[in-house]
Amino acid sequence: MSPASHLWEGLSPAEREQAARVCPERRFRKGTTIFAPGDPPDALYILTSGLVTLSHLSESGQESILRVFGPGDVFGELLLTVTVRPFLTTALTDCVVTVIPAKTFLHLLSVIPRIGLNFISILSRHLTEMALDRGESSHKWSLQRLALTLLKLAAAHGVKEKAGTAIALPLTHQILADTIGTSRETVTRDLGRLKRRGIVSQRGRTFLIQPARLKALAPDLSSDRPPTAV
Repeated sequence: MSPASHLWEGLSPAEREQAARVCPERRFRKGTTIFAPGDPPDALYILTSGLVTLSHLSESGQESILRVFGPGDVFGELLLTVTVRPFLTTALTDCVVTVIPAKTFLHLLSVIPRIGLNFISILSRHLTEMALDRGESSHKWSLQRLALTLLKLAAAHGVKEKAGTAIALPLTHQILADTIGTSRETVTRDLGRLKRRGIVSQRGRTFLIQPARLKALAPDLSSDRPPTAV
């Protein structure tokens, strides 16, 4: 059980142990589907290690990545409000996941009230983040959406170095394209523009970004006009 998860905040050692006894861990290989649209909402999940993507699939099968979860994050939280899963979750890397079966979760809510308060806080935060993401990206150009996505990934998963902030995720141009709702070719073009300016560089699959310089593009990132040529 991941001790860093917000779901367990404020629990006593005895309560954590009580929850751990009834919440098994599962391992998922990179690329494995954890749950898919149409699956029954039969569990809540906490990511113990690795990375997981949350995606929406269109009727034509096009995937749009909504979020990348890291260790401690809770996902699958719609288990109490839907009859079937609306989203796809995929292991972006090899993962270890704490699984809380739905019946077990309902029992824990009744015997450890603090878990319920933490769960409400997690739901509220996820709703706020998704609303802000939609508001920020709805009128922005692809370069702006890419810059915002890199900043968010750096804030969540980045490691600060002397040369900038390293995002050591298995991010392909296609994954970035699916995240910001554009084509792989457009992401390749926009990354090239940022690289020529020295704002982004790559070491293999690791992106090294200059957060201050990305944020310095504020006039472009907050307006509806095309971004300044780079």
